[in-house]
Amino acid sequence: MKTFGCFLLVFGCCLMASADGYGQLMLSAELRPRIEYRHGFQPLAVPENDPAMFTSQRTRMNVSFKETSFHLGFSLQDIRVWGEVPQLNRSDINSSVHGAWAELRLREGVSVKLGRQELVYDDSRILGNTNWAQQGRSHDLVLVKIKGNGEPQIHAGFAFNQENERHVGTSYTLPGNYKTMQFLLLKESTERSQFSLSFLNNGLEDNAEKTFFSQTYGGRYHYKPGGNGVEGSAYMQTGKLSTNHKLSAWYLSARGFLKPVNSFRIAAGVEILSGTNQRDFGGVVSRSFTPLSATNHIFNGHVDYVYSGNYMNDVGLTDIYLSADYSKNRFSEGFTPHLFFSQAFLRDTENPARDIPEFLGSEVDLYAGYRINDFSLLQMGYSGMFGTESMEALRGGSRKERNHWGG
Repeated sequence: MKTFGCFLLVFGCCLMASADGYGQLMLSAELRPRIEYRHGFQPLAVPENDPAMFTSQRTRMNVSFKETSFHLGFSLQDIRVWGEVPQLNRSDINSSVHGAWAELRLREGVSVKLGRQELVYDDSRILGNTNWAQQGRSHDLVLVKIKGNGEPQIHAGFAFNQENERHVGTSYTLPGNYKTMQFLLLKESTERSQFSLSFLNNGLEDNAEKTFFSQTYGGRYHYKPGGNGVEGSAYMQTGKLSTNHKLSAWYLSARGFLKPVNSFRIAAGVEILSGTNQRDFGGVVSRSFTPLSATNHIFNGHVDYVYSGNYMNDVGLTDIYLSADYSKNRFSEGFTPHLFFSQAFLRDTENPARDIPEFLGSEVDLYAGYRINDFSLLQMGYSGMFGTESMEALRGGSRKERNHWGG
């Protein structure tokens, strides 16, 4: 009821604002139920475990009011699994505010956006909204946007988090969240290409209330003359982790795509995230690249064996992949096979003096979609993971099980 009351308050403010001046009031909604079948999703399955099957649902209502110098946005969402709440429930905790922000235009080409908001930049590898997760990702911060005629676009973000109002200190212990974050992005676009440079400073607090800062910086280039093109990214990570490990890591990706006919596109690429040699685990330096606020599900396969929770202080990844996509009228389909390798050496747990092969396994992703009408889209997917002994050693479970996912 509190979040619904917030929605009514913002809606009322929009109506009052529109009474004093001219503006656009826009309402939109989203209903996204998703049925999933899981057997060997993220970790390999074990023989005694039965497959899982469930339906999750995201429901969002968005309101936006926009006039010449002011833009207000509010997004209320409800995230639940079918059946998790009793039929005769009086209340539950599944509703929340996904976005609540205001953007003020200071002068031509300069604005400031304040409040809870999504951050989506480039291919979402460094900053994304994690839209595959039903709840999505949003940040509480101040965002400064500068765009001049014929000039590069500049975005700068500033965040400082606290769990509640305090009388003493600034301790912040919310798991998985940064205490403070700043980023700067410079983007230059033409009709055929796009180039960006970014810098992100991330501050995490440890149990002793000490803040450790890590830096992610690099760039991305995208060239697309017509339906064909190439793109690539390169990033470095330095600083310190909240575990007091020094951080020295890197990331590289490259992809080329070709559109021989209007309805068909093929692509090939490689992505490399540096890792820490297992013989060096427990040392003073981590060489594992960690995309802290990325939309990870759109990379490295849909079964999420190398998901965000597995990056920290890990052996890294080399992902070599192909893809073929067909789209015509209301129908689309495609498939993407992957070959996975660890970037750093793996150690044999039974014989620590011996390294084991870096090849982790392969995965095949199949997907299809059909647009029923202008407001409805049906999407389906099926993925299979074919792990090796090295994948077993790294993630556990059994490669002999049929490890697959559908949704």
